[in-house]
Amino acid sequence: MTHHIRDKTSRIYSLVFSVLILILLFSFVKLQKFNLSAISENFRWRRELINFYTACRLTVGDRVYNNAIIGRDDWFFFTGDRSMANYQNTDSLNNKKLMNLKNKLDRLNADLRAKGIALLVVIPPDKSTIYPQYMPSEIPILGHRTNLDQFVDYMNSHGDTFVVDLRPALLDASRSQVIYYKTDTHWNDLGAYYGYVKILQSLELDYPLLQPRPISDFKYTYVGDSVHDLPLLMGLSKYTEENWILIPNFANQLEESGIVLPDGHYVRTVINTDKQLPELLVFGDSFYGSLAHFIEPHFSRVKTIPFTYEDGIWSLDWTQREHPDIVIIEIVERYLDISLPMLLEN
Repeated sequence: MTHHIRDKTSRIYSLVFSVLILILLFSFVKLQKFNLSAISENFRWRRELINFYTACRLTVGDRVYNNAIIGRDDWFFFTGDRSMANYQNTDSLNNKKLMNLKNKLDRLNADLRAKGIALLVVIPPDKSTIYPQYMPSEIPILGHRTNLDQFVDYMNSHGDTFVVDLRPALLDASRSQVIYYKTDTHWNDLGAYYGYVKILQSLELDYPLLQPRPISDFKYTYVGDSVHDLPLLMGLSKYTEENWILIPNFANQLEESGIVLPDGHYVRTVINTDKQLPELLVFGDSFYGSLAHFIEPHFSRVKTIPFTYEDGIWSLDWTQREHPDIVIIEIVERYLDISLPMLLEN
């Protein structure tokens, strides 16, 4: 009898709870029409509930999230867009792909060189390449060589196009300084600075004026805390990290302008008052954003063509429109075999 009463009471509580949940959902929906989409996307406090749920997961020690993981010492790492395959070396480039990339790059390089234009390919490393010690030990490195290893070695052995390998300089800097954000996929200003030094040193032989400034020409300055890309991706919109930037101790004579194209892309143009400096055209992804304020004072004119593979790759016809002295193609490591082939097809 007691068991029967308990079952009946339990059913009543379940029914009452279900009705309350439905009433709550109806009251939260912002749209006048009730539908499942409205419940999932438009009810009040949706973001707050997601933040609360994700924060609870974090508190109890959960380390695996949608497109992100938390490694040692609370370092966040991106897991989407084949990042894990790239880290574990399980999706290697074959000789056919390497030869195809080499042939297309060398063809572009030869065309540009015939017009007096230098070409530089720059590959910023993934954070897991520079800080593998903070990756979770449960994720092993399986292959012996990375795609970037294969690409750089193949281009050095068979190609004519200069590829800037930033890894040695960044690995060296990382031993004494934090050069990537702990909660972001990108390098911080220090990482971008050491990348900038290597890039300008690669151009210095042909352009002696392009000498990188010493780090003493900049003041390392705290500019506040903010939420970076990985916590936002995970639903932790209140998980912040300190921001420190390198502010120049010298005056810049730069003027920036830009246009929004019909497809929504923003093309930046930076003009320097020193007209003796060379002109630069950049095809770059989000990693170029931190490089820009270091590189651009060294050029009389810089045109930046941003791209991501999700938005489609822009045409290399910009090289004919702009007639620069130097073209830089910058693509982060994890997109090397995605973005670079797409760019070279256009």
